[in-house]
Amino acid sequence: MRSYGGANLSIAVLTGLVLGKGYIIYLRATLRSIGAFGMLLVLAVVGAALWVLHDLGVLRLDNASFNLWLALGALSFVLGIGLSWSHVRRALSGQSDMDDVDE
Repeated sequence: MRSYGGANLSIAVLTGLVLGKGYIIYLRATLRSIGAFGMLLVLAVVGAALWVLHDLGVLRLDNASFNLWLALGALSFVLGIGLSWSHVRRALSGQSDMDDVDE
């Protein structure tokens, strides 16, 4: 399976650049929505939840591949909260967020 990526390096580079661009767009939107402190708070909640699951014996952290998937899931959760925060805030408070638009 690893030799397949080396044979198609151009596809791997293109895919990596497209995914990198997507992460940059999502990260920028998340930073504008909840800020760096909000991202740290959401990540702290995810980390605390994983800690509780580990202490209860539900989660084992001895598999490096599974840990990578946990990290990707945590990153996805943080970015998902950041992208949907305007909708959650509007549902909770009834106020809409507006972007600064120069026309």
